[in-house]
Amino acid sequence: MALSCVLVTATVINAANPARAGNDANFVLYNQHLEEKGETEIEVFSDFAQVGQGEKDYTTQLFEIEYGVTDLWTTAVYLEGAKTYGENYDYASFRFENRVRLFKEETFFNPVLYAEYEQKEPESRFITSVVGRTDTPEGPAGTEHELETKLIVGHDITDRFNVAFNWINEIKFDNGVWSFGYAAGFNYVLIKSGLEAEEDAREKAESERWDLEKLTLGVEFYGGIGDSVRGLTFDSDKTQQYAGVNLEAEFENHLHAGIGGAFGLTKDSQDAILRQTAGYEFE
Repeated sequence: MALSCVLVTATVINAANPARAGNDANFVLYNQHLEEKGETEIEVFSDFAQVGQGEKDYTTQLFEIEYGVTDLWTTAVYLEGAKTYGENYDYASFRFENRVRLFKEETFFNPVLYAEYEQKEPESRFITSVVGRTDTPEGPAGTEHELETKLIVGHDITDRFNVAFNWINEIKFDNGVWSFGYAAGFNYVLIKSGLEAEEDAREKAESERWDLEKLTLGVEFYGGIGDSVRGLTFDSDKTQQYAGVNLEAEFENHLHAGIGGAFGLTKDSQDAILRQTAGYEFE
């Protein structure tokens, strides 16, 4: 859930300190970093939500396999399972995601194009983005087929501080309605270990592989900004808006784990969501 510098010196620093692809510490906000060619990442995300407004709380998990097709193209497949309290744990969604970076060299805000096909059951609850308005009537419950696209821009202000913005578009194939949203925020590396030569790393004892490589703070804001039926709006009475604060730890053995909280800022938003993730990156 980082961004690159236009300055040559920052480019050199970033080459020596690669960021984990996609989100870094955040859960919704994407940055311009992709997997390197041939790298594979597996990850499990978990949400535990207090919905509020008299609605039942829920838990949901998203299982991901992500692969670097080239240095400029990363693809991923997701499967979701969800359980609303008092009901059974069910299959909830399938998602197929692709991110393509437009320029290999560092450019200002490094644009990335994102496209994701989503097949979502009524049980789907995991929040990967927020779009639309809450005052637009929903259709009957059933399997939904959607295409979500994003323009992702980001920039590495320093080797520790990254900012990003996502413009989000989503179309439902069953009714042709377009919905819009955004995500914005930053990642800041709180702790970063010194880099070691590859041959020295191979000689480490097994116990040392759990040494902390990096600890990153992520802050993100995201929400809906309207649709093609009733128009664009930031009205707090007609949209869901969230703020998230997250931490992610990366270890020398390529494992990473994160925890965060998302908090609703408007009356139609969920009250609070505990978010967790754990994954492994194969190089």
